[in-house]
Amino acid sequence: MYARVAFPTALPDALSYGVPEALDGLAVPGVRVRVRLRGQVRVGVVVELVEEPGVPAEKVRLLEEVLDPEPLVPAHVLELIRFAADYYAAPIGTVVRSAFPGALLRVPPPLVQVGPRARELAEEGSPAERRLLERLLEARRITVARLRTEGWTHAQLSELLPALESRHALKVVERGAGRPPGATVSAVLLAELPPEERARRVGNAPAQVRVVTWLADLGRPVLEGELVAACGCSPGVVAGLVRKGVVQRFRQDRHRDVKRWELTPPPPPTELTEHQSRALAVALDALGKGEFKAFLLEGVTGSGKTEVYLRLVAAAAARGLQGIVLVPEIALTPALAGQLAQHFGERVAVLHSSMAEGERVAAWGRARRGEVDVVAGPRSALWAPLHRLGVIVVDEEQDASYKQEEEPRYHARDLALALGQRCRVPVMLASATPSLEVLALAEQGRVQVLDLPERVAGGRLPEVEVVDLKGEPPEPGEHGQRFLSRRLCELLQQTVARGEQAILLVNRRGWAPVLLCRDCGHQATCHNCSIPLTVHRRQSALMCHYCGFRREIPQACPRCGGEVLDHVGAGTEKIATRVRELLPGTVVDILDRDTARSPAQLLTTLERFSVGASQVLVGTQMVSKGHHFPAVTLTGVVNADNLLGFPDFRGAERTFHMLTQVAGRAGRGERPGTVVIQTYHPDHYALRAALTHDVKGFAEEELRYRKAFRYPPATRLALVRFEAANENAAVAAAQAAARAIEPVPPGMRVVGPAPAPLARLRGKWRVHLLLLAPSRPPLREALTAISAVTVPRTVHRVIDVDPQSTV
Repeated sequence: MYARVAFPTALPDALSYGVPEALDGLAVPGVRVRVRLRGQVRVGVVVELVEEPGVPAEKVRLLEEVLDPEPLVPAHVLELIRFAADYYAAPIGTVVRSAFPGALLRVPPPLVQVGPRARELAEEGSPAERRLLERLLEARRITVARLRTEGWTHAQLSELLPALESRHALKVVERGAGRPPGATVSAVLLAELPPEERARRVGNAPAQVRVVTWLADLGRPVLEGELVAACGCSPGVVAGLVRKGVVQRFRQDRHRDVKRWELTPPPPPTELTEHQSRALAVALDALGKGEFKAFLLEGVTGSGKTEVYLRLVAAAAARGLQGIVLVPEIALTPALAGQLAQHFGERVAVLHSSMAEGERVAAWGRARRGEVDVVAGPRSALWAPLHRLGVIVVDEEQDASYKQEEEPRYHARDLALALGQRCRVPVMLASATPSLEVLALAEQGRVQVLDLPERVAGGRLPEVEVVDLKGEPPEPGEHGQRFLSRRLCELLQQTVARGEQAILLVNRRGWAPVLLCRDCGHQATCHNCSIPLTVHRRQSALMCHYCGFRREIPQACPRCGGEVLDHVGAGTEKIATRVRELLPGTVVDILDRDTARSPAQLLTTLERFSVGASQVLVGTQMVSKGHHFPAVTLTGVVNADNLLGFPDFRGAERTFHMLTQVAGRAGRGERPGTVVIQTYHPDHYALRAALTHDVKGFAEEELRYRKAFRYPPATRLALVRFEAANENAAVAAAQAAARAIEPVPPGMRVVGPAPAPLARLRGKWRVHLLLLAPSRPPLREALTAISAVTVPRTVHRVIDVDPQSTV
């Protein structure tokens, strides 16, 4: 019997290891194992058991240790891992890396400890041995990694450590896996001894007598730190009792209070509307039958979609089942966590990548042990190890953030449907602006639409006004541009004067997207990417939002020496400053990736706006969806053309989604709302549809374009990109891939090889192929042929199935 073991790396496939007789029955799919890989101790996950290793048996190593008494994840999570690796042509180890907390799959570096002959050999050994042992005697114990940082080479340590260990000068200790720093804590309890024997061993040491008496009165184990504090003694007193055998010391898991960063929710409605009740009844019927059913909960903004799916999850919990609720971005988790806490109390776990490692492990462990009814978060929450999964919800299903942009490039919405089908549970997709892919599934009868056509409590959709910026007078020094139209300025002043709030969407962060020399036209560009550097005035720096490169803002042009450098365009910083100038004394907050780098920063900004401490919120797309602020009566889109001009076939769809979503932030309370959309293209069909909240009309127009040019959902799409520091190497690899699929199968269309729209990123040239096919099989066949082509080590090949962006 052989175990197929996946490691959290980009190895192309799982590796086969022999199962020793002693581990037979213990090495089952889902457990972690300790093995040797390229001479190093590694931790991997058994993904399946096979009869044949796939390689000569004499080359197969044996498992060294099984680390878990039972699988860490249920069978459906393992099945989803295998499916995702296969469908998205991703190394299975990268999928395992997404599904498990990283701390569980790491091995701490080996520890080198002093041996009994260390001092002796420190005087008699070779110069290299003496130097190493002197360092070890000084530290008493030290990691191999620390020795490497102090100048010892791998070759030196590989020779010295085994030699000195064989002579008992030191000991190399391989440490266990799966514990983040501080995950355990020292605890003690009294050893089981007769009272007379205990008294004899303690003797007349007053501090030790005090500790033993306190422990005997307590009658239970206690944390060592708690004991030291209560008895007013030193750790050495406890250590002395351990040596005497009076006290036993052990390690136990540290209890962690995981902060969910909750935003206080509005009170839940006492009754549902007729449309909400009808939609919930249909979903409850599928839940009661224990069958897979996919639903699209389509409703205008403010129609109460959240309350419907929360009651569905509550019904599942009442049946002893568990639920997963996905949101597209971490920025939406505080609001969702607050609503879930309102329904489920402490039986909620939030999982996302911004959590501290220990907190994430603790939350993941609670889910695994069945201590929660619902797990919420962005796409990574889909992998939660819930053994009684009963329902899955994907809120804002249309959002591109559900597609992961690094390996493995999976789409959480699509995997949620696959998981629901495998577990035979209902999956509810919620959106005010459904994606064309889901609308196509609904048209095919594979998704049932549940319609919420009206806002709750009789609320009206906001009035939408379009301002043609071509007719606006330019702002001084802004190259003919105007960022805040006269109409938007007027409405902002009126809104704040009434004591109401406004949200402004600016889809660029920083002060300005371009620094331009007025004398020679030179633009400050990134050294690593083919894009301009963004001006960040608060940080007094030019920054690249792709690779992180930064430099000081120059005082003169580096090309011609000219001193007139213009900040062209506007980001969140500049717009916030303009609003403060327009409305002196008004508190204006910014919500973007720069101001919400941690959950605490994010929650602070949202709470300030929620309680009215700030009157205007300027932000990127983080402000455009999912938030409920009843006092907001005005939303403004500073420039709706940013996405329309993006070189990607989904540009119009993203523009429509964003405009409709941000419009939905206005007028959610008792007062009516107004939306102002500023644009240079007022006649574009995406803007016309957003003007009237016409989802159906936009979908029909966009689908005509997609079918004409054979883009999804009319076809299946895969992107294959080659990245290299040398442009010619990337081109050659792309050309070899194109030759591998010749002749092109009937019905398939190949676009490229061609430079990617972002031709250079993070120091790598990028050349790509687009593969479009009427169905999945020919696309899979072409990807298999491309994957079989060996690429040079200097070239990185990216395969992106169902990409959300072709940039």
